[in-house]
Amino acid sequence: MDIVFHNGTNGGPPWVEFYPYTPSASAGYAFVAIFGIVTVMHFVLMFPYRAAYFLPLVIGGICESFGYYGRAWSHHDRTDIRSWALQEMLILCAPPLIAATIYMVLGRIIRAFDAEHLSSMRPKRLTLVFVLNDIICFCTQLGGAGVQVTGDANIMNIGKKVVLAGLIFSLLIFIIFVAIAVSFHRRLQRQPTAILGANPDLSWKRYMWSLYVACAALAIRNLVRTIQFGANRTADINTKEVYIYVFDAFLMALSMGVMVVYHPGLLVKKARRAVKVAEFCRPSTSEPNRNSGSVPLIPLGGR
Repeated sequence: MDIVFHNGTNGGPPWVEFYPYTPSASAGYAFVAIFGIVTVMHFVLMFPYRAAYFLPLVIGGICESFGYYGRAWSHHDRTDIRSWALQEMLILCAPPLIAATIYMVLGRIIRAFDAEHLSSMRPKRLTLVFVLNDIICFCTQLGGAGVQVTGDANIMNIGKKVVLAGLIFSLLIFIIFVAIAVSFHRRLQRQPTAILGANPDLSWKRYMWSLYVACAALAIRNLVRTIQFGANRTADINTKEVYIYVFDAFLMALSMGVMVVYHPGLLVKKARRAVKVAEFCRPSTSEPNRNSGSVPLIPLGGR
Protein backbone atom coordinates (compact mmCIF):
# COMPACT_ATOMS: atom_id res chain seq x y z
CA MET A 1 0.00 0.00 0.00
CA ASP A 2 0.96 3.67 -0.23
CA ILE A 3 0.97 4.55 3.47
CA VAL A 4 4.22 5.64 5.12
CA PHE A 5 4.57 6.22 8.87
CA HIS A 6 6.99 8.93 10.04
CA ASN A 7 8.35 9.42 13.52
CA GLY A 8 8.11 12.89 14.90
CA THR A 9 11.10 15.14 14.40
CA ASN A 10 12.53 17.43 17.07
CA GLY A 11 10.10 16.12 19.63
CA GLY A 12 7.11 16.60 17.35
CA PRO A 13 4.25 14.08 17.09
CA PRO A 14 4.43 11.19 14.56
CA TRP A 15 2.54 11.61 11.32
CA VAL A 16 1.33 9.52 8.41
CA GLU A 17 1.85 10.13 4.70
CA PHE A 18 -1.10 8.47 2.96
CA TYR A 19 0.07 8.98 -0.62
CA PRO A 20 3.49 8.72 -2.30
CA TYR A 21 2.25 11.40 -4.71
CA THR A 22 0.02 14.44 -4.62
CA PRO A 23 -3.47 13.30 -5.72
CA SER A 24 -4.81 15.09 -8.77
CA ALA A 25 -7.63 17.48 -7.97
CA SER A 26 -8.75 17.83 -11.61
CA ALA A 27 -8.97 14.04 -12.14
CA GLY A 28 -10.84 13.65 -8.86
CA TYR A 29 -13.40 16.32 -9.69
CA ALA A 30 -13.79 14.95 -13.24
CA PHE A 31 -14.88 11.56 -11.88
CA VAL A 32 -17.08 13.20 -9.27
CA ALA A 33 -18.97 14.69 -12.23
CA ILE A 34 -18.95 11.46 -14.27
CA PHE A 35 -20.26 9.29 -11.42
CA GLY A 36 -22.73 11.98 -10.42
CA ILE A 37 -24.25 12.17 -13.92
CA VAL A 38 -24.45 8.38 -14.38
CA THR A 39 -25.94 7.95 -10.90
CA VAL A 40 -28.64 10.55 -11.55
CA MET A 41 -29.47 8.84 -14.86
CA HIS A 42 -29.88 5.47 -13.14
CA PHE A 43 -32.02 7.04 -10.43
CA VAL A 44 -34.32 8.61 -13.03
CA LEU A 45 -34.56 5.39 -15.08
CA MET A 46 -35.65 3.38 -12.04
CA PHE A 47 -39.13 4.88 -12.26
CA PRO A 48 -40.26 4.29 -15.88
CA TYR A 49 -38.64 0.81 -15.86
CA ARG A 50 -39.91 0.00 -12.36
CA ALA A 51 -36.39 -1.10 -11.50
CA ALA A 52 -36.19 -0.61 -7.74
CA TYR A 53 -33.54 -3.33 -7.67
CA PHE A 54 -31.14 -0.71 -9.12
CA LEU A 55 -31.17 1.14 -5.78
CA PRO A 56 -27.92 -0.54 -4.56
CA LEU A 57 -26.23 0.61 -7.78
CA VAL A 58 -27.46 4.16 -7.21
CA ILE A 59 -26.07 4.09 -3.66
CA GLY A 60 -22.81 2.70 -5.04
CA GLY A 61 -22.67 5.57 -7.54
CA ILE A 62 -23.14 8.08 -4.71
CA CYS A 63 -20.27 6.40 -2.84
CA GLU A 64 -18.06 6.63 -5.92
CA SER A 65 -18.86 10.34 -6.34
CA PHE A 66 -18.01 11.23 -2.75
CA GLY A 67 -15.03 8.87 -2.79
CA TYR A 68 -13.40 10.75 -5.67
CA TYR A 69 -14.30 14.01 -3.99
CA GLY A 70 -12.13 12.69 -1.13
CA ARG A 71 -9.23 12.16 -3.56
CA ALA A 72 -9.63 15.69 -4.91
CA TRP A 73 -9.72 16.97 -1.32
CA SER A 74 -6.48 15.08 -0.58
CA HIS A 75 -4.73 17.19 -3.20
CA HIS A 76 -4.49 19.99 -0.63
CA ASP A 77 -3.02 17.83 2.16
CA ARG A 78 -1.95 14.22 1.61
CA THR A 79 -1.40 13.74 5.34
CA ASP A 80 -5.02 14.54 6.26
CA ILE A 81 -6.67 11.32 7.46
CA ARG A 82 -10.19 12.67 6.89
CA SER A 83 -9.93 13.03 3.12
CA TRP A 84 -7.95 9.79 2.84
CA ALA A 85 -10.50 7.84 4.92
CA LEU A 86 -13.39 9.24 2.86
CA GLN A 87 -11.94 8.05 -0.44
CA GLU A 88 -10.57 4.78 0.94
CA MET A 89 -13.84 3.60 2.47
CA LEU A 90 -16.26 4.78 -0.21
CA ILE A 91 -14.24 3.74 -3.28
CA LEU A 92 -13.65 0.28 -1.79
CA CYS A 93 -17.26 -0.24 -0.70
CA ALA A 94 -19.03 0.96 -3.85
CA PRO A 95 -18.27 -2.04 -6.15
CA PRO A 96 -20.07 -4.64 -3.96
CA LEU A 97 -23.21 -2.49 -4.12
CA ILE A 98 -23.02 -2.32 -7.92
CA ALA A 99 -22.33 -6.07 -8.06
CA ALA A 100 -25.46 -6.72 -5.97
CA THR A 101 -27.58 -5.03 -8.64
CA ILE A 102 -25.94 -7.10 -11.39
CA TYR A 103 -26.79 -10.30 -9.47
CA MET A 104 -30.43 -9.25 -9.21
CA VAL A 105 -30.59 -8.28 -12.89
CA LEU A 106 -29.84 -11.81 -14.11
CA GLY A 107 -32.58 -13.29 -11.92
CA ARG A 108 -35.14 -10.87 -13.30
CA ILE A 109 -34.15 -11.55 -16.91
CA ILE A 110 -34.55 -15.30 -16.31
CA ARG A 111 -38.01 -14.84 -14.79
CA ALA A 112 -39.12 -12.33 -17.44
CA PHE A 113 -38.45 -14.90 -20.19
CA ASP A 114 -40.01 -17.75 -18.20
CA ALA A 115 -36.66 -19.56 -18.50
CA GLU A 116 -36.15 -20.90 -14.97
CA HIS A 117 -35.65 -24.39 -16.39
CA LEU A 118 -32.63 -23.17 -18.37
CA SER A 119 -30.77 -21.72 -15.40
CA SER A 120 -28.19 -23.72 -13.41
CA MET A 121 -29.67 -22.19 -10.26
CA ARG A 122 -33.24 -21.13 -9.52
CA PRO A 123 -33.57 -17.31 -9.90
CA LYS A 124 -34.69 -16.74 -6.30
CA ARG A 125 -31.86 -18.87 -4.94
CA LEU A 126 -29.39 -17.29 -7.38
CA THR A 127 -30.25 -13.78 -6.21
CA LEU A 128 -30.27 -14.78 -2.54
CA VAL A 129 -26.96 -16.67 -2.61
CA PHE A 130 -24.99 -14.11 -4.57
CA VAL A 131 -26.41 -11.05 -2.83
CA LEU A 132 -25.68 -12.61 0.58
CA ASN A 133 -22.12 -13.33 -0.51
CA ASP A 134 -21.90 -9.78 -1.78
CA ILE A 135 -23.04 -8.48 1.60
CA ILE A 136 -20.21 -10.47 3.19
CA CYS A 137 -17.76 -8.88 0.74
CA PHE A 138 -19.19 -5.44 1.46
CA CYS A 139 -18.93 -5.84 5.24
CA THR A 140 -15.42 -7.26 4.95
CA GLN A 141 -14.15 -4.38 2.85
CA LEU A 142 -16.03 -1.78 4.90
CA GLY A 143 -14.58 -3.19 8.13
CA GLY A 144 -11.08 -3.49 6.69
CA ALA A 145 -11.15 0.06 5.36
CA GLY A 146 -12.83 1.39 8.52
CA VAL A 147 -10.20 0.17 10.98
CA GLN A 148 -7.50 1.93 8.95
CA VAL A 149 -8.98 5.25 10.05
CA THR A 150 -7.37 4.68 13.47
CA GLY A 151 -3.94 5.61 12.09
CA ASP A 152 -2.31 2.85 14.16
CA ALA A 153 0.30 0.97 12.08
CA ASN A 154 -0.58 -2.53 13.39
CA ILE A 155 -4.33 -2.07 13.08
CA MET A 156 -4.00 -0.57 9.60
CA ASN A 157 -1.92 -3.58 8.52
CA ILE A 158 -4.68 -5.90 9.77
CA GLY A 159 -7.26 -3.83 7.91
CA LYS A 160 -5.21 -4.13 4.73
CA LYS A 161 -5.25 -7.94 5.01
CA VAL A 162 -9.01 -7.96 5.65
CA VAL A 163 -9.63 -5.84 2.56
CA LEU A 164 -7.36 -8.14 0.54
CA ALA A 165 -9.34 -11.19 1.70
CA GLY A 166 -12.62 -9.49 0.76
CA LEU A 167 -11.31 -8.65 -2.72
CA ILE A 168 -10.18 -12.23 -3.37
CA PHE A 169 -13.52 -13.60 -2.15
CA SER A 170 -15.53 -11.19 -4.32
CA LEU A 171 -13.40 -12.12 -7.35
CA LEU A 172 -14.14 -15.83 -6.86
CA ILE A 173 -17.87 -15.15 -6.44
CA PHE A 174 -17.88 -13.13 -9.64
CA ILE A 175 -16.25 -15.92 -11.62
CA ILE A 176 -18.95 -18.37 -10.46
CA PHE A 177 -21.70 -15.89 -11.30
CA VAL A 178 -20.38 -15.25 -14.82
CA ALA A 179 -20.16 -19.02 -15.41
CA ILE A 180 -23.86 -19.36 -14.49
CA ALA A 181 -24.80 -16.40 -16.72
CA VAL A 182 -22.89 -17.81 -19.72
CA SER A 183 -24.46 -21.24 -19.21
CA PHE A 184 -27.95 -19.69 -19.16
CA HIS A 185 -27.14 -17.62 -22.26
CA ARG A 186 -26.12 -20.70 -24.25
CA ARG A 187 -29.14 -22.73 -23.19
CA LEU A 188 -31.55 -19.92 -24.00
CA GLN A 189 -29.93 -19.52 -27.41
CA ARG A 190 -30.36 -23.23 -28.15
CA GLN A 191 -33.84 -23.53 -26.64
CA PRO A 192 -35.70 -20.19 -26.93
CA THR A 193 -38.74 -19.95 -24.70
CA ALA A 194 -42.22 -19.24 -26.09
CA ILE A 195 -41.85 -15.54 -25.23
CA LEU A 196 -38.67 -15.22 -27.30
CA GLY A 197 -40.10 -17.35 -30.10
CA ALA A 198 -43.10 -15.03 -30.43
CA ASN A 199 -41.02 -11.84 -29.97
CA PRO A 200 -37.71 -12.17 -31.84
CA ASP A 201 -37.30 -8.37 -31.80
CA LEU A 202 -36.54 -8.29 -28.05
CA SER A 203 -32.77 -8.33 -28.81
CA TRP A 204 -32.00 -9.97 -25.49
CA LYS A 205 -28.44 -10.90 -26.49
CA ARG A 206 -27.18 -7.31 -26.52
CA TYR A 207 -28.46 -6.88 -22.96
CA MET A 208 -26.66 -10.05 -21.88
CA TRP A 209 -23.46 -8.79 -23.50
CA SER A 210 -23.83 -5.48 -21.68
CA LEU A 211 -24.11 -7.50 -18.48
CA TYR A 212 -20.88 -9.31 -19.38
CA VAL A 213 -19.13 -5.97 -20.00
CA ALA A 214 -20.23 -4.74 -16.56
CA CYS A 215 -19.07 -8.02 -14.99
CA ALA A 216 -15.71 -7.92 -16.81
CA ALA A 217 -15.09 -4.34 -15.70
CA LEU A 218 -15.81 -5.24 -12.08
CA ALA A 219 -13.70 -8.40 -12.23
CA ILE A 220 -10.67 -6.58 -13.72
CA ARG A 221 -11.05 -3.84 -11.15
CA ASN A 222 -11.11 -6.36 -8.29
CA LEU A 223 -8.12 -8.22 -9.73
CA VAL A 224 -6.02 -5.05 -10.01
CA ARG A 225 -7.06 -3.95 -6.52
CA THR A 226 -6.06 -7.37 -5.20
CA ILE A 227 -2.63 -6.99 -6.81
CA GLN A 228 -2.36 -3.48 -5.39
CA PHE A 229 -3.09 -4.53 -1.81
CA GLY A 230 -0.71 -7.47 -2.10
CA ALA A 231 2.13 -5.53 -3.75
CA ASN A 232 4.99 -3.71 -2.04
CA ARG A 233 4.33 -0.04 -1.39
CA THR A 234 7.21 0.89 -3.71
CA ALA A 235 5.69 -0.96 -6.69
CA ASP A 236 4.48 1.14 -9.62
CA ILE A 237 0.87 0.16 -8.98
CA ASN A 238 1.09 1.91 -5.58
CA THR A 239 3.25 4.85 -6.52
CA LYS A 240 1.49 6.05 -9.69
CA GLU A 241 -2.01 7.50 -9.45
CA VAL A 242 -2.85 6.65 -13.06
CA TYR A 243 -3.55 3.03 -12.05
CA ILE A 244 -6.39 4.13 -9.76
CA TYR A 245 -8.11 6.09 -12.51
CA VAL A 246 -7.57 3.57 -15.32
CA PHE A 247 -8.24 0.33 -13.43
CA ASP A 248 -10.76 1.54 -10.86
CA ALA A 249 -12.50 4.81 -11.72
CA PHE A 250 -12.81 4.19 -15.47
CA LEU A 251 -13.84 0.53 -15.08
CA MET A 252 -16.50 1.34 -12.49
CA ALA A 253 -17.85 4.17 -14.66
CA LEU A 254 -17.93 1.74 -17.61
CA SER A 255 -19.77 -0.86 -15.52
CA MET A 256 -22.46 1.67 -14.60
CA GLY A 257 -22.55 3.43 -17.96
CA VAL A 258 -23.11 0.35 -20.11
CA MET A 259 -26.27 -0.39 -18.11
CA VAL A 260 -27.58 3.08 -18.88
CA VAL A 261 -27.22 2.48 -22.63
CA TYR A 262 -28.66 -1.05 -22.42
CA HIS A 263 -30.75 -0.85 -19.29
CA PRO A 264 -31.93 -4.35 -18.27
CA GLY A 265 -35.11 -2.80 -16.92
CA LEU A 266 -36.18 -1.94 -20.46
CA LEU A 267 -35.69 -5.56 -21.59
CA VAL A 268 -37.64 -6.89 -18.61
CA LYS A 269 -40.41 -4.36 -19.23
CA LYS A 270 -40.69 -5.37 -22.91
CA ALA A 271 -40.77 -9.07 -22.01
CA ARG A 272 -43.53 -8.54 -19.43
CA ARG A 273 -45.53 -6.48 -21.90
CA ALA A 274 -45.20 -9.24 -24.50
CA VAL A 275 -46.56 -11.75 -22.00
CA LYS A 276 -49.56 -9.52 -21.21
CA VAL A 277 -50.32 -8.99 -24.91
CA ALA A 278 -50.14 -12.75 -25.53
CA GLU A 279 -52.50 -13.45 -22.63
CA PHE A 280 -54.94 -10.78 -23.84
CA CYS A 281 -54.97 -12.13 -27.40
CA ARG A 282 -55.28 -15.77 -26.36
CA PRO A 283 -58.81 -17.07 -27.08
CA SER A 284 -60.77 -17.73 -23.92
CA THR A 285 -61.99 -21.28 -23.30
CA SER A 286 -64.96 -19.92 -21.39
CA GLU A 287 -66.29 -17.93 -24.36
CA PRO A 288 -70.07 -18.52 -24.77
CA ASN A 289 -71.34 -20.75 -27.53
CA ARG A 290 -72.81 -18.30 -30.06
CA ASN A 291 -75.00 -21.02 -31.64
CA SER A 292 -76.68 -22.05 -28.42
CA GLY A 293 -77.33 -18.47 -27.36
CA SER A 294 -76.40 -19.29 -23.78
CA VAL A 295 -74.64 -16.65 -21.72
CA PRO A 296 -72.18 -17.61 -18.97
CA LEU A 297 -72.81 -16.44 -15.44
CA ILE A 298 -70.42 -13.68 -14.33
CA PRO A 299 -69.79 -13.08 -10.58
CA LEU A 300 -70.52 -9.49 -9.61
CA GLY A 301 -67.85 -8.81 -7.08
CA GLY A 302 -69.18 -11.10 -4.36
CA ARG A 303 -66.67 -11.90 -1.58
